[in-house]
This record gives sequence, structure tokens and C-alpha cells, in this order.
Amino acid sequence: MTVSVPKLELLFVPGCGAIESTVTMVKEALREIDLAVDVSEIMVDTEEKARGLKFLGSPSIRFNGPDIEPGADERQDYGLG
Repeated sequence: MTVSVPKLELLFVPGCGAIESTVTMVKEALREIDLAVDVSEIMVDTEEKARGLKFLGSPSIRFNGPDIEPGADERQDYGLG
């Protein structure tokens, strides 16, 4: 039986002042609960990339696909700004 590792994506724009503290907080939380997760940091640096990734703001956290922000699945205001 193969166990899949959960995937966590941290999306951010260049110069995001909160990304470092967000990465630290997420990694500390995962360590505290002893959860092995594949963490990816994804820089969103163009409008095309933002729309393609359905990027809502910086930083954004996605766990196994969906954004963890409440109501994110109902929003469509994708972009860098």
C-alpha cells in the first residue's frame, strides 16, 4: 500500500514581506504535529502566472490543492494586485 504525502504550496509575489514568517510558521506547525508534508514555495511574478494559478494574494497557502482561506473557492479576483 502506497501512502501519499500531503502537498502544501506557499504562493507569494516578489518582495512579499510576510513570506519568510509564513514559511517559518508553517514549518514549525508541521513539526509540532509531526506531519510529513511536501512543502513548495512558488513565486508568482506575472499576471499570466497569477491567473493560471488562480492566485488571490500574497502569501497564499494551499493544502492538497485548495487555498486554505475561507471562501477562496468562491472568489475569481485572480492577479498580482
